[in-house]
Amino acid sequence: MKIILISLSTRLAIGDYLYLLSQQLVKYEKIYLIVPDYFDKEVNAEKIVKINTSKNKFINFFKLINPFQIYKIFSEINFIKPDGVHIFFGEGYPLTLFLVFYLKIKRIPFIVTIHDPEAHIGNIIEKLNSFLRKTTLFLSSGIHLHSKIFIEEFKRFKDKIFIIPHGSFAPLFSNYFNKNMKKQNNILFFGRLEKYKGLEYFVKAGLKFKNIYNDFKFIIAGPGKINKKLFKIINENKNIFEFYNKYLSYEEIAYLFQKSKVLILPYTQVSQSSLPLIAAYFDVSVVASDLGGFKKDVSQINGVLFKPKDTEDLIQKIKIALNKKPFYPNELEYSNLVNLFLGMYDKFFHIN
Repeated sequence: MKIILISLSTRLAIGDYLYLLSQQLVKYEKIYLIVPDYFDKEVNAEKIVKINTSKNKFINFFKLINPFQIYKIFSEINFIKPDGVHIFFGEGYPLTLFLVFYLKIKRIPFIVTIHDPEAHIGNIIEKLNSFLRKTTLFLSSGIHLHSKIFIEEFKRFKDKIFIIPHGSFAPLFSNYFNKNMKKQNNILFFGRLEKYKGLEYFVKAGLKFKNIYNDFKFIIAGPGKINKKLFKIINENKNIFEFYNKYLSYEEIAYLFQKSKVLILPYTQVSQSSLPLIAAYFDVSVVASDLGGFKKDVSQINGVLFKPKDTEDLIQKIKIALNKKPFYPNELEYSNLVNLFLGMYDKFFHIN
């Protein structure tokens, strides 16, 4: 079977997802990739087609709707003549809308992977994507969700839905795993700094936790911007907080996790995340908001859930987490999930 995997954005976790999955799929099917020009991971695909993009979101919008670029993608699809197309994220991007109409005309079945069933707070692009994707979902042959808890939101498409859980990114860090590295009294907040991730509750917990255990460090690591008030608190309490405000390499990420005892995910809104599995892989307990995909993802690694936005409950759950042993489910690595993806392709790519 010839399958094209298309992702119009492969930054951060999206690129890791596509890379780990395609690495496994190429062992069984003829896989082609259509990805941004900054995708630099090595995949043994039949062909990797790079599309011209920009780091500037405004400029990138116009690059993605450039008629020459659209023609290039259509020409590649026409040349490959795939049995099916799998679209990852960006399902409401204007270029995707052009693409799905073309696929429909050519009678090429396609599947859409939905990462965020609901747009995150404060992200205009995601809100627009969430609104425009209705056309893509309506025309799709199949819709891939990561958890049954989101089926209700897509019930009008229930006959198209296929559930495959979010895979583990842990293999990306295997080369940096050091069994001899000792844990420190570190509590970690990791990831891109976005409004919905509830960093303020992590900071409040850190300030209060210091009064209980004075030998713990609360570490914040990831790119993005935070408000001036929160930055001031962090900067004035360097005896409590360490702040690494940047993109981190796989090696740096592995080091931080191996040195930490607890990962905090105080999100105010969530679909699913790759972080609980990474934490479990490095023997780090997880405390997360009792929301969305965390309800299942955190429980399955023996983590702890707390009441969203409740700092006192968060502190109590940190105490519990310090005495819990994480469980890492190997069955969620892509080498074990690949058969589910192949089954999904068999179901939806032979319907036309």
